[in-house]
Amino acid sequence: MTNLTMKKADIIAAVIVLPICLYVFYESTQWPVVALLGRPFIIPRGVAVMLLIAAGILVYRALKGRAFPIEVPLVGENRRRVCLVTMLTFGFLFFVERLGFFVTASLFLMLFIVVLGERRYVRVVLFALLVPLAIFTLFSGVLHVPLPRGWVEDTLRAAGLTFIFR
Repeated sequence: MTNLTMKKADIIAAVIVLPICLYVFYESTQWPVVALLGRPFIIPRGVAVMLLIAAGILVYRALKGRAFPIEVPLVGENRRRVCLVTMLTFGFLFFVERLGFFVTASLFLMLFIVVLGERRYVRVVLFALLVPLAIFTLFSGVLHVPLPRGWVEDTLRAAGLTFIFR
């Protein structure tokens, strides 16, 4: 097998990321600066800057001939995993508004980890429950960023369990 690298893929990824980051910068200039909210554009701009830096590193490495080698071609089991993870991701996007963030993220992480080959199910379940809980607590509770609430959260709130999902 020839010595394949990620050169072409790295350059294509950088070319795709560049206009997205520029669009985020453009859109964030249109946001109003509300006195009590501070500067809401800082996070999207920060993410865009980090993506631009990463894209720049990819292009630099690719053009210098130091792109990462492809160790295993995307065939067989590896291709199946990539396809399953892609379907899981689109499923997450479809169900997050319907089921809510916590339930959808937990199911997504659980299935994602199993698709990648983890078979210690206690670890899988703990990870799949604790990570979305930490994210939900951080964004909803601390940063006051509303996350999608689905029928599970609404049912718990209707039952009087508002302390779980405020």
